[in-house]
Amino acid sequence: MATDVVGYARLMESNEEATLVQIKALQADVIAPNIERNGGRIFKLIGDGTLSVFDSATGAVECAMAIQSELVRREPENTHMVLRIGINLADVLVDGTDMFGDGVNVASRVEASAVPGGICITDGVYHQIAARIGGEFVEGGEKRLKNIERPVRVWHWQPSHTGAGKAESLPIAESVSLDPEKVLVRIGIIFSPLPHQQEVMGLVTAGLEQFLSDRHWIDVASASATEMGRRAHDYTVSIGVHGAGPFRLNVRFLRTSATSILWSRAFDLPADCDIDAIELVATGVVSLVVDKVLSAASTTVARKPEASWSAYENFLYGRMLDAKHLLPEAERFFKKATELDPTLIDAHAMHALALTYRFSMEGVFEVLHHAEEISRIALQLDNNHAFSHFAAASVQLAMRNHDGAESHYVKARDLAPGDVEIRADHAELLHYAGDLEKAATEIEECFRKSKYPPVWFWAVRGFIRFQQGRADDAVEDFENIPKKSWRTLILLAAAHAMRGDEVRRRRSEVEARSLQPRLSPELVQRTFPYRDEGAVAKLLGAFGVGA
Repeated sequence: MATDVVGYARLMESNEEATLVQIKALQADVIAPNIERNGGRIFKLIGDGTLSVFDSATGAVECAMAIQSELVRREPENTHMVLRIGINLADVLVDGTDMFGDGVNVASRVEASAVPGGICITDGVYHQIAARIGGEFVEGGEKRLKNIERPVRVWHWQPSHTGAGKAESLPIAESVSLDPEKVLVRIGIIFSPLPHQQEVMGLVTAGLEQFLSDRHWIDVASASATEMGRRAHDYTVSIGVHGAGPFRLNVRFLRTSATSILWSRAFDLPADCDIDAIELVATGVVSLVVDKVLSAASTTVARKPEASWSAYENFLYGRMLDAKHLLPEAERFFKKATELDPTLIDAHAMHALALTYRFSMEGVFEVLHHAEEISRIALQLDNNHAFSHFAAASVQLAMRNHDGAESHYVKARDLAPGDVEIRADHAELLHYAGDLEKAATEIEECFRKSKYPPVWFWAVRGFIRFQQGRADDAVEDFENIPKKSWRTLILLAAAHAMRGDEVRRRRSEVEARSLQPRLSPELVQRTFPYRDEGAVAKLLGAFGVGA
């Protein structure tokens, strides 16, 4: 049995000393006593997590259920300390004070698949406990787990919640730090009288809280939190569920201090909704929330004199420009944010990304080296910050360090598994490294999970399809990009060349040269970091015969 504290890096960032005290108390007062009562023993403490072994699968499951139920009962005293628990049944190898084996790895991976406050077990465990308590688990289907070759079937459980008709009837984890500069998103629940509606609501809101918390510039709180409506950037997500399966989720997003609704959407869930369906809804809601927050908050910020903007206001305005695919224009705002607050990790990460993008457009190595320096600062501030690893991965890819980039992408995905933008960028890396099949699978999954995908997703898919020899499909993807850079145009020219359309190839090349007068095969080779020379040769077809 593996346990882990949800949002550990965020909690440490806000108050390291208090978080360590709370984790030790959690392990001593809740986790350890329940493990001992159910025939288990803690084999290893891993920072904010534990690894335990039990005499039986039933004992492990009953222990996990007892721990999660106790944490619910301890609210509101312990609302901000939420666990995920994963359980697997397998033989293990013990070497002194360490434990090894595929079974240990699977337990850790399924723990990461559990919803916050919930339990995820493998199929072997489920069949051991099915006769007694199996009815309380929901099948999650087969999962592909990192570094595990075979798919693993999983089952999910979450403690039931009770309430009395108020928005806070289901628990939402409070953020430890309510930084007045950050955007605060409150989650309000419209009470559902049916138990199965409450279970669906619990899963959706847990996923929503997790994915929003991955954005370190957002604080997440329940709608019952104090000082409602007193912060500059304060919004509320209100969720209601209808139906007995299939379900209809009605989601509204509004300013907490106002009555106007910024957007309202309905999301449908099947009767037998599994964790993938829940995650699709949660990521869809988060995508809409982030887009509207950046737009609304930046509009408010822009009304002030720019000289008076705080670090977070500069960062938010830069993120708004980035969301509109104006990353070069955003660079100075990220730089200003880091000057005003050298500890603002997200601003360092975005500054590094903006510099990396400038290198890809200009091919100046001094800019890339500066991007590497900035990305190192972000990692030094917090080595468990998903977006810092995302930025480092982008820098290392531009430097043609494909293995180093892959290492950072893996860490970023582990830290923020719900972030589809990290996955999409990882697909681009896979394509540069030559793994086109895996890259194609990854980007299609990103499209599936994005209700409103950003424009650059089409660019990534176009990259992959072009290298697969699917020129017509690549052209279709590149034409979906409304404002084309010289890089997009040169890819479009290469795709037309592959199709044998010399007129359109030449037209795209001329338009690319109008945007980048220094355009040449050498610049393309320098700024498109392909591992294989054959892939580069395909791209140089954009310059016509003899390129």
